[in-house]
Amino acid sequence: MSALAKLLLAQGKQVAGSDAVSSRNTQELSAMGVPIYIGHTAENLQHESVDYLVINGAIADDNPELLFAKQQNIKVIYRENLLAQIARHYERVIAVAGCHGKSSTTAMIGSIFTTGGSRPTVHNGAQDNLHLGDKKWFITEACEFRKSFLKLKPYLAVVTNVDADHLDCYHDLDEIKQCFAQFAAQSEILIKNASDPNSAHLQGHRRTITFGLDYGDVHAKNLQALPNGGYSFDIVLNPKVFGTVYQLPRFDIHVPGIHNVTNALAAITCGLVCQIGFDPLCRAIANYRGIARRFQRFCRIGNTPVILDYAHHPREIATTIKTAQTLYQKYLLVFQPHTYTRTISLWDDFVQVLSRVPNLVIYKTFAARGKTIVGGRGLDLSRHLKVKYFATTEKLSAYLHDHAQEYDAVILCGAGDVVSGEFLRQSSFVTFD
Repeated sequence: MSALAKLLLAQGKQVAGSDAVSSRNTQELSAMGVPIYIGHTAENLQHESVDYLVINGAIADDNPELLFAKQQNIKVIYRENLLAQIARHYERVIAVAGCHGKSSTTAMIGSIFTTGGSRPTVHNGAQDNLHLGDKKWFITEACEFRKSFLKLKPYLAVVTNVDADHLDCYHDLDEIKQCFAQFAAQSEILIKNASDPNSAHLQGHRRTITFGLDYGDVHAKNLQALPNGGYSFDIVLNPKVFGTVYQLPRFDIHVPGIHNVTNALAAITCGLVCQIGFDPLCRAIANYRGIARRFQRFCRIGNTPVILDYAHHPREIATTIKTAQTLYQKYLLVFQPHTYTRTISLWDDFVQVLSRVPNLVIYKTFAARGKTIVGGRGLDLSRHLKVKYFATTEKLSAYLHDHAQEYDAVILCGAGDVVSGEFLRQSSFVTFD
């Protein structure tokens, strides 16, 4: 939402907004001269001359600003519709979708195009969520929540993977797969993950190209782990798609986790399809240093690093665990569940993956939307797993102060407020590098 506000500002529109709590995003907008109101009230709209109210999927039907807008006949626009309207101002749209990895892949593609001499506008779901460029390329993260990505008609679509998620707005995995198929068919060119069985049925309108860790039109070979958790690898290209290339460079990626090699392959494939040369491709991937809250080293408690990671789905948590195991002998995972409905719908998967964590703490659920559901709370999860549970940042902070030195790393994991790490900024025992 804050990125869309910046895009509207760049177009000369007058923008104001509100949020439940203050954050870096709201503070940044305030510094740009945007009136920001903390807390949702009808009075917020009365302070401004409002033509449109833009809302996202987290806004409930009884939100006072939404009710006031309807009463006053102020036009209400959903976030995905605004994004689609903005996208139509660009010559070509690249939309990156998928249940996992789309923010990182979007950022990599943006870096590749910039390194290759283009000036793309890049709209991302991560903290550093907008880079303004010219009107030729619009590179955007395309979210599947409430089928919002179906509003986009991209020139090129990238699908990182398809998984069971957002089951509060989808009936089942089959419906999710059907929606991704519709999204793919709306693109001229589709780049999809050959290693993901749920993506096998996807086809672009004109052309479909695959990538994958082990196979696909673009895939890796001679994979070698680097000391920092990154990887060095060669790529193999399908000559039927790219022609015969006799000398291919070796790629290095310096962010941890084998999943980032897969993300890099998706981004490299996109660059090749858009005719970006090997030299900028290599430099962009080598210079990529990750995005906020994707296994991001945030601070230290004594000598123990604190890592922020956005993983909030069982498959993502499994990836985080795998990455942590390659870097640390002993780590503490602090997990904050994201929404009660996700916890309930994926309960067995959460239990299975979290039961493999030797040192686990559960923090209270970040509701995001909806009311408390007993059985889907972090408290319920902690009781089932028989692990410690904290309901306040004060108690969690005190626990970390007393026990962080016992571990090689502390990983704050989830998509809620605790994973911003803001509560640690107030702690005297924390050191920032």
